Amino acid sequence: MGASGGEGGVALRRKRRPGKISWSRSFRNRGLTDGGKLVVRESYLARALESYSTGSCAFEDSTCGYEMDITALTWILNEEGHYISVDTSQGTSGDKAVLLSPELYIGEWSCIRLIYQIASASELPLDSIILNLYIRVEGESLDHLLWTTTEHSESWLIASVDVKNRTDKFKIVLEGVLGTETFASIAIFEIKISTGYCIECDFEENHLCGFMNRWNPNVNWFVGGGNIGNSQSILPKDHTFRNEFGKQERLIYFERQQDRRYL
Repeated sequence: MGASGGEGGVALRRKRRPGKISWSRSFRNRGLTDGGKLVVRESYLARALESYSTGSCAFEDSTCGYEMDITALTWILNEEGHYISVDTSQGTSGDKAVLLSPELYIGEWSCIRLIYQIASASELPLDSIILNLYIRVEGESLDHLLWTTTEHSESWLIASVDVKNRTDKFKIVLEGVLGTETFASIAIFEIKISTGYCIECDFEENHLCGFMNRWNPNVNWFVGGGNIGNSQSILPKDHTFRNEFGKQERLIYFERQQDRRYL
């Protein structure tokens, strides 16, 4: 199971109903002013738009079946900016806001892509403000943490999380935990679930992350380790995670009888 995040400053194009052309917003530098007011700068683009599967949501005009935990802080659907955010006006340090997906069943590996932002009106560190992503499996008493972040930004960030194939039903749980900052924002722009592995891949596991070979008798892609001949001379820098599992090079390469090429 893998995860990645921290892709900052992204320009996002809004998706609406399938099969239609409509104006879409490209969001940049959404943040909080000194007075704690949310600010969104927008530009408009026309594009063809695609549909969303169960569990995915662009928060255009609804929460797509996502429900709030009524015992926690409230999530507010912002129809002008088309995102959902935590109402922190009555919150104190340690308070939580919980958002639950509809019941899901995905019998194969899947990818959760989350577009989010943690923002503040001050320049104080926001390490105490947390955004967590769990799965809640039917019949189990404990939620499983898939991803967590304290990273804050003046623009939207993207996180991609692989979800292992399972035979039981589950729900996605998004949890925002407030810190000591009074004027702070935890917001979700979009969540999308798709079958297959996430595109981001470090090839640390023995699979091609959903990529497939178009088989050729002479040359094909492989995932390999330190046993690949002459890899040190081709890759002079250490590409491992420098841990006990990363002592050997992990990479994707293609090979033919005459020579080899590495990525």
